Amino acid sequence: MGTYRNCYALHASLRQALGDYSAAKVAGTDTFGGYNNDYLIEKINAAVRELYALMVRRYPGLFLGESDLVGVNSVFTLPWDFGKLEWFKDNYGRKVHEIGEAQRRWADSDGSKRLYRRVGNTLVLDMAGIGLTYTLVYRKKPRDIHNGTAAGGGALSITLSTSAPKVADYYNGMIVENITKDWIDTISDYSAARVATIAAETAATSDLYGLVPEIPEWSHFLIAPRAALMVRAEHPLVKRKPTNSDYQDYNNLVRTTLLENAGPPGDQEVEELFLDFEPRAGAATY
Repeated sequence: MGTYRNCYALHASLRQALGDYSAAKVAGTDTFGGYNNDYLIEKINAAVRELYALMVRRYPGLFLGESDLVGVNSVFTLPWDFGKLEWFKDNYGRKVHEIGEAQRRWADSDGSKRLYRRVGNTLVLDMAGIGLTYTLVYRKKPRDIHNGTAAGGGALSITLSTSAPKVADYYNGMIVENITKDWIDTISDYSAARVATIAAETAATSDLYGLVPEIPEWSHFLIAPRAALMVRAEHPLVKRKPTNSDYQDYNNLVRTTLLENAGPPGDQEVEELFLDFEPRAGAATY
């Protein structure tokens, strides 16, 4: 077992829970069987997002981030872990205020560098031509994780598999664990060619690796059981669907874990989160 419950370890646990485990299936070299790897990893990420939704209500400070953004002609690109804006400050530390599209400057006016509007994955100042450094305080969101086989590597770099997004900076700051060489490292930079720059280690082609979830480590053991419930609830090949007892056991585990690590959860919050997946009274159980 590795240092973290990285995506490789979570994927293995999920397959074991579904009774369809082999090292070759987790690695992707055996593609026979009822469960596609991309589908299972999708459920792992869905479980991560559910747990994030529970924790962020109670302790939003766990997920706060701060980043210095350099304007390019008044356009500031948001980081890839951006979830919700808390504070946007100019180079003097003063708050920059949001405006709507209808409030933007007239064509014959200069506008203001303390007003911005959200455009896609950017913040655009009302005044054109600004190249200063502004500060963003924001609530982070958990980025999707995956496991795979390295397409390349060397000293201080690992090229991720085609399962990784082709988006520059997407994995910046995340932890990657090399299963084959038994090391962990932090990704300092990530390119659109799927090349991750790491701090200290060396990787090689065909190394198995897994990304580490960005929710707190003490909650990682909850991910695979939740993903298993999702698969069992919806996959057509599953013969034994989850029962009310299965959901209740998991909900109790979530409550106990949050109570121990993040303060008392509201029972209603937990019930609402899982309600859509639970069988109703009179529904068949298997």
